[in-house]
Amino acid sequence: MAIRKIVGIAVIVAVALTIALVTVATADRPTPTPQHGSAWPISMDPCENAKITSVTDIESHGTVTERVAYHLTLSSENINNSLGNEELIGDIQYESSLAAVDGFTQYTNTFVADATSTPNLANEKRIGYIADNNSLIAWLDATENGGMTIVFEGDDSGINNVGGLCAFLQHPCIPASCVDVSAGSQLSGVKLVSASTKTSVSVTGSPRLHHQITAEGIEGIGAYVDSVLGAAGTRAGPYGVGAVSAGRKMSFMEGRGCNYTNAGGEYYPQAGRTRYDEMTSASGMWKFSKSMTYQSQIPSVGMSRQWPVFHTPTQPPTPTPPTPTPPLPPIT
Repeated sequence: MAIRKIVGIAVIVAVALTIALVTVATADRPTPTPQHGSAWPISMDPCENAKITSVTDIESHGTVTERVAYHLTLSSENINNSLGNEELIGDIQYESSLAAVDGFTQYTNTFVADATSTPNLANEKRIGYIADNNSLIAWLDATENGGMTIVFEGDDSGINNVGGLCAFLQHPCIPASCVDVSAGSQLSGVKLVSASTKTSVSVTGSPRLHHQITAEGIEGIGAYVDSVLGAAGTRAGPYGVGAVSAGRKMSFMEGRGCNYTNAGGEYYPQAGRTRYDEMTSASGMWKFSKSMTYQSQIPSVGMSRQWPVFHTPTQPPTPTPPTPTPPLPPIT
């Protein structure tokens, strides 16, 4: 089975771009079962692949803009807007934009996309911005979004033999599943900030998406405020000025396998569904930090990975021998 992919990327401003052709890794898959052995499910054979690296480093007093868009789709069969039986699909999307107007900007960004190794996408950026006090339109906006979709097992026996996304008909003991995750952050109308973000996405190994942001002011430059809890005359800070937000959306669905039967025949219904959304925002003056991760467990046994809270030591501690009591003096 060949892998085909769709990749699009556009970067504006100073960019160093390196492209190298390499070999693809296998896609994520459920743990093999005794019924199918290590050969199940079908492998994702290598086909055409590219590694994309983009490194940006800017120091500017004026205006800076950048836009990045990336989309990767991998399939164990054909990318044709439908799913075949036993088909595996992994999809990654990433986009970011930056606009810094009338200010002093320091900006670095390293973007790496590689279907052959995990993470398949990795992006790190640092932003420093100070608005020009003489400008009435000085501000910085920055937005970053990362997402992935993992689908295992399609149904090509529907209407007109067109499979549906996340169709819950699957081979016995290999449940269908669909994972849809996205996360991102945003700086809006910012006058002062020192920020860093990291985004990584993997679909060819254990599915994982991570995004984090840390943002505050710049040491030695406002904004500072009088400390309420500190000693008289002390100031707390530095704080970023403007608005900052970070959040994520997640949806997971699972089908039932192992020849689930009902009166009249065999079928494979949707058996599990999870949804999780979160959003955190701050405005005014702030120090802001948020880290978000989705990690597919793919356990080898049906045991919760959240248990226990405290782990017992691998080796029990060696007991300390008691201090011997000195002998009593002889009775005279």
